Amino acid sequence: MLDTSNVFLTGVALEALSQWSSRLKAFQQKLGKHFARSEARLAAYDYIQALLSPVERKNGWQMAEQVGYSNPLSTGQKL
Repeated sequence: MLDTSNVFLTGVALEALSQWSSRLKAFQQKLGKHFARSEARLAAYDYIQALLSPVERKNGWQMAEQVGYSNPLSTGQKL
């Protein structure tokens, strides 16, 4: 098992998180060009966020709840 007690003390985790965040934003910018409507673009970003989340089972309901939707069909309508 990974010992996480000293991860933030070295700053390695913060640096990795910063790089990950930057790469995700760059990917979203490239992906966003393929969506004409902002609602669809935001739904795609939320879907990617749900896929990358620590949710154990990636079914529609759990992914929707992870990003704050009331149900899997309510894309863009967060609670």
